[in-house]
Amino acid sequence: MKFDPKQLSNDTLVSFYKHLLKPRMIEEKMLILLRQGQIGKWFSGIGQEAISVGAALAMEPNEYILPMHRNLGIFTTRNIPLVKLMAQWQGKKSGFTKGRDRSFHFGTQEYKIIGMISHLGPQLALADGIALANVLKNNQQTTLVFTGEGATSEGDFHEALNLAAVWDLPVIFVIENNGYGLSTPTNEQYRCKHLVDRAIGYGIEGRQIDGNNILEVYHTLHAIAADIRQKPRPVLVECITFRMRGHEEASGVKYVPQTLLEEWAKKDPLLCFEKCFKSNRN
Repeated sequence: MKFDPKQLSNDTLVSFYKHLLKPRMIEEKMLILLRQGQIGKWFSGIGQEAISVGAALAMEPNEYILPMHRNLGIFTTRNIPLVKLMAQWQGKKSGFTKGRDRSFHFGTQEYKIIGMISHLGPQLALADGIALANVLKNNQQTTLVFTGEGATSEGDFHEALNLAAVWDLPVIFVIENNGYGLSTPTNEQYRCKHLVDRAIGYGIEGRQIDGNNILEVYHTLHAIAADIRQKPRPVLVECITFRMRGHEEASGVKYVPQTLLEEWAKKDPLLCFEKCFKSNRN
């Protein structure tokens, strides 16, 4: 994995590393709390943190992001107080949903985050609506929305991308392709070779990137966002990554070949970035 800092300073790279490390440390603690029965469920994003962190860093603080279950890095990079997040996950009244939910089904206008919709496809249409509002206001803002590889087979995915293409809406559609939709491998979900190729059918631009490389994620999304603020249009970005744990902790990973887990463990976004730092120092 090659990390290209481009014009980023050493201090900025250190800051990126801290942002990448924080959700991993929280996740490791949450897995302990889950076993202790202090939280009811958890959707792990271990191995995918570079996408969330890179995306949050690439967008302006006043621009909306629509995340999914495994995008903890969005919330931490936007500096939501951890005490508030913990209250949400434990179903406390002081949480964002006042105890009505114990997961990531919440949004916050203060931090410009729209709560996820479980089937993932429908939230793409919400991103279109926000983008249309930005166009009408002529405020040079863009919107970033996440979806999974499984949701690209939903009708909502088609409708949202088609509408955004026809109306030139400034939306970045990010597909987190982590290899499995629930327990179904991607080769049983669709026939196209790469999901990014679907952009061709809508007449829009598409990019496929290494989702485990935080600098590639950041530079790609930062450049796209800057460009479409000036020239509104949608762009589809496929991030290749892997889910190192189950769809949720209760499901486990027995359906994943051990060789595949071992292969992706070597591409851990945090460990690879650490190696980059160490090699630069030497």
